[in-house]
Amino acid sequence: MSKNNIKRDKFSPITIAMLVVLSIYCFILLFMLLWALMQVFKFPMDFNKNPVWFPTTKNKQVGFTFINFKILSAYTETEWMPVDAVNPRVPLIEVFINSIVYSLGGSLMNAMVMCIMAYLTARYAYLYSKIIYAIVIVVMVIPIVGAQASEIQVLSMLGLYNTRFGFLVLKASFVGMYFLVFYETFKNIPMTYSEAAMIDGASDWCIMTKICLPLVLNVFTTIALITFIQFWNDYQMAMLYMPDYPTLSYFLFQVQNQTQEVRVSGLPYGMKTIRSDYVPIKMTATVVLMTPILILFIALHERLMGNLSIGGIKG
Repeated sequence: MSKNNIKRDKFSPITIAMLVVLSIYCFILLFMLLWALMQVFKFPMDFNKNPVWFPTTKNKQVGFTFINFKILSAYTETEWMPVDAVNPRVPLIEVFINSIVYSLGGSLMNAMVMCIMAYLTARYAYLYSKIIYAIVIVVMVIPIVGAQASEIQVLSMLGLYNTRFGFLVLKASFVGMYFLVFYETFKNIPMTYSEAAMIDGASDWCIMTKICLPLVLNVFTTIALITFIQFWNDYQMAMLYMPDYPTLSYFLFQVQNQTQEVRVSGLPYGMKTIRSDYVPIKMTATVVLMTPILILFIALHERLMGNLSIGGIKG
């Protein structure tokens, strides 16, 4: 095939049309992201008066400022949580710590339980393996509606409701799509590894921890990272199951849906308080929530977007 034919295949009309559509889509996403970043550094009262992109000092505007971060910190000192909460005023640093505990602990617990259950189901052929596999498929196929009320009632009866430990117990579940990923991964590991280890006198525990689990470490890490991002952006679990331990996503939800008079020192125009429903304040809360995930994605995008693969026997 000549070079001209190769170029014609690479730049066919369909390829060019896809590139144009994807370019427009990327431009829209970047435009919205940059617009949000510009609003972060505007004084809230200047949002309607100063519709330009960059903060400016023209027309007696405040210009470039970090006051929105100070307003968010002051917002946590108001009663932004439900009135029946133990502490309706939770500092922003505590909210951030709750997010780390919630996302990191939940993702590790969920991935670990799925991994172990998938290993036992895939590597040992017995009746209960088929039952567990069937349960996972049935639960994924049949939609379960209204289970949250019963879950909350069970956690309350066990004394685990509104506790961090209770949430970890709730996430210790093997039901989910990633169970099937672990299952197929363990199925693809040759039994030769286990047989050779058994000949050398290795126990079942040793085979699992020193041979099979290291082979799926790449898969485990990828699934844990994806689950971490999912939990980081989830506000419903914290709102329903841990109302006294709010996370950043729940904090953003409250900022987006509440209007509070926030008292902040150092406001211009002789102001003492400011309302929390201005767009720059909401954009600042969104950027605070988004920044850790953006850094995580930039640092680990190859692992998140790469193929899930394991080693095999060679030779």
